[in-house]
Amino acid sequence: MITAHGGSLGTERNSYEYFEAVADCGMDAIEVDIRSLGGKLYLGHVVVPFFKSKRIPLEYVFEYCKAHDLKVNCDVKRKGLVAPVAKLAADMNATRYVYFTGSVCGEDIAYLGKCEAYMNNGFYPYSLKEGNLAEIKKYLDSFRAPGIKGLNVNYRFTPEDLRDAIVSAGMGLSVFTVDDEAVLAEIVNKGYDNVTTNKPDKALAFMKNGK
Repeated sequence: MITAHGGSLGTERNSYEYFEAVADCGMDAIEVDIRSLGGKLYLGHVVVPFFKSKRIPLEYVFEYCKAHDLKVNCDVKRKGLVAPVAKLAADMNATRYVYFTGSVCGEDIAYLGKCEAYMNNGFYPYSLKEGNLAEIKKYLDSFRAPGIKGLNVNYRFTPEDLRDAIVSAGMGLSVFTVDDEAVLAEIVNKGYDNVTTNKPDKALAFMKNGK
């Protein structure tokens, strides 16, 4: 799966411009940062935009994904947002499009429903190294939640041998944010679950050509 990182193709992150730019790119998923304000869910990396004209409600994103048949990486920026995001997805018949990353904690797992999640470092109580992978998998499995698909890792801090070991340990793997084209060409053909990039057009071309 190729996910277009928020702000792909030189657009502003979490903007209407982003959605317009990637609509016909051909990737499998989009990525948005989610925060809440006044009891409503909006897009926002650090904060929800001050100007209302720039605030994008999460409802817009789910309608967009349904219209374009795209998955969406809901990167929740604080704990406690999984439940309202998953509920909104269920209310809009959009759960099959949603996968979570970001500030997902153990208490959130009960609210995943039919949504999926890849866990960032900090969810599991172990450092991410090869010797701990069996324990990390055991910890993920302890939740008995089919929606937990594996780990979400920053490629800059997760060398290739460790990424391959994660897969060999039986965990799915989502890798972010890969923009170096030489690295991108290699990673997209490794067979990982997902690669997130600001260059989805390049990633798709590398995948199609097998290099």
